[in-house]
Amino acid sequence: MKRLGERAMIDTVILDWSGVISDDWKATFATSNDVLEEYGHERINMEKFKELYEMPWKRFYKKLGMQVNSLEEYNKWERLFPKHYHYVKAFPFAKKALEWLKEHKKNVLVLSSHNQSLLEKEIIDYGFKDLIDYVDASNEDKREKIDSLLETRKAERKNTLYVGDMVHDVETANGAGVKSVAVLSGYDLKEKLERAKPDFILNDLGELPGLIEKLESDSK
Repeated sequence: MKRLGERAMIDTVILDWSGVISDDWKATFATSNDVLEEYGHERINMEKFKELYEMPWKRFYKKLGMQVNSLEEYNKWERLFPKHYHYVKAFPFAKKALEWLKEHKKNVLVLSSHNQSLLEKEIIDYGFKDLIDYVDASNEDKREKIDSLLETRKAERKNTLYVGDMVHDVETANGAGVKSVAVLSGYDLKEKLERAKPDFILNDLGELPGLIEKLESDSK
């Protein structure tokens, strides 16, 4: 964790979805294996999956010696993921954190690689529709999308936090000049996240309100 004492007012919070709000590890593992099987690749065990999985997701396929078409892969994912939807659930701390953000008038955006239509369904099923202002999903590489998201939503970089669970999220935030918050509730381990040098590391999204209160208290 760094720059905890830096003064700031936070107007906008960008949230990754999987591993931050949605606990979908089992569904992602199962769907990924279904996709691999359709491409003619053998299924892999969970240990191997955890070792290889990363974003942008084409890096994952590259490690397996595969090249895939982006649109085709997203179509497969959209078709196969619902088979494992029973594994998907919101983290228990997510609703309270989102309610706090809404009560404190933060602009809450979701930036995700997850399929747009599937993510929107999860938002409705979780009862979060009124707690999230905007969703930008189906992004192969979030580093290529964050600038346009900030501009579209008129978010000032110095007043924006980006919360994610993977190195790719930290890279996306740091590259865009917004404060990066890594959480340990998702896919990448603490040691891996630390090497990416996020501004802050939290156990999970439930700790975000406390961080924001600290930052804004220091700014007075």
